Amino acid sequence: MNAARHAFALARFGCKVANSQPRAQLRRLQSTYVKPAAGVNPAYDEAVKIIDAYAAKKAAEAKAAAAELAQAQEAGSASEEQVSALKKKWFDLAVEAEINDPEVLWSAKQGNYDLTRPVFLHLREQAWRGRPLEILMQRLLQMFVLPDLLDPRDMGTPSAQLNIALAGNPQEVLEPGSIIDPSEARKQPEIELVKFHEDSRLHTLVMVDLDEPLEAQQTFREQFHWVVANLPFSKGQSKADMAAGLTLLPYVPPHPAKGTPNHRYAFVLFEQGENGSNRLDSFEVSRDSVLRTFAAQHDLRPAGISFVRACWNESVDDVYRDVLQQAPPNYGIAPTPRSDIGPDGRKINVYENY
Repeated sequence: MNAARHAFALARFGCKVANSQPRAQLRRLQSTYVKPAAGVNPAYDEAVKIIDAYAAKKAAEAKAAAAELAQAQEAGSASEEQVSALKKKWFDLAVEAEINDPEVLWSAKQGNYDLTRPVFLHLREQAWRGRPLEILMQRLLQMFVLPDLLDPRDMGTPSAQLNIALAGNPQEVLEPGSIIDPSEARKQPEIELVKFHEDSRLHTLVMVDLDEPLEAQQTFREQFHWVVANLPFSKGQSKADMAAGLTLLPYVPPHPAKGTPNHRYAFVLFEQGENGSNRLDSFEVSRDSVLRTFAAQHDLRPAGISFVRACWNESVDDVYRDVLQQAPPNYGIAPTPRSDIGPDGRKINVYENY
């Protein structure tokens, strides 16, 4: 095994290598932008005049587009495609009106996104579709979350950014594929879905362990840990409000059994049918469900995905005892019996029978 494959094997089946992975910090800074003084640099002053004139022109066009959209919606005669085209026209013009504003660009660089404004929604999507999305897709494929969980052709490129944060530190977004201590996830994590569209749509959250041991067949299977339907998300509501959703399967903390390799815990947010307008009624969900089958049965389309990993430590046994009400299993290799060790654990004297 070459060095690269050896490192990958350690990252997939071990705990020590990936523990050093940094976790992304979700910044929430207040803007302290200071506008440069006028009259210092004539060239700068002229540039500002040009930018302001262009912004005023596009803002007027955006206002007219918004009025046209409102009129079409009130009349009710426009088709869905026509309304979508008008929404896009208004959105693009609103972005152009502010995209060159130095304060807007500065705020986006600092991580201050007011997602109620089209320009910040556009800049946030641009930032995510760069390196963060590339890293997510790379790790989903390298660690075989795809295709083990979903067909990559069905998943495609996620349309929304799914962020996971532990309950004890909601400001710290977990890197896709990072290893967590199971004790950190005893409480259900915080879920954020950044949607890059205007309207509110309903989603179903599913948390799945891809590596639950199936001892009878000496293999692994999926196990559902958490299912919540009818969760609304929009550009103005990115944080999941679990109280507003329908809990179909209560949260069970990660509990990778002793003797098993790293478990992959995937979080998938599906957009519900009819472009997110179809509300699901209560129904029974088995923890032994298969995600592909579950999604097909209930007309769910994947919108956002992420995952973390965890391996056994002593805190896992508490989950088995306190939450699952069962004895902690041990899938480790049984020790080979030794004929030279007595019942008391001491080495037998080879001359004992003489």
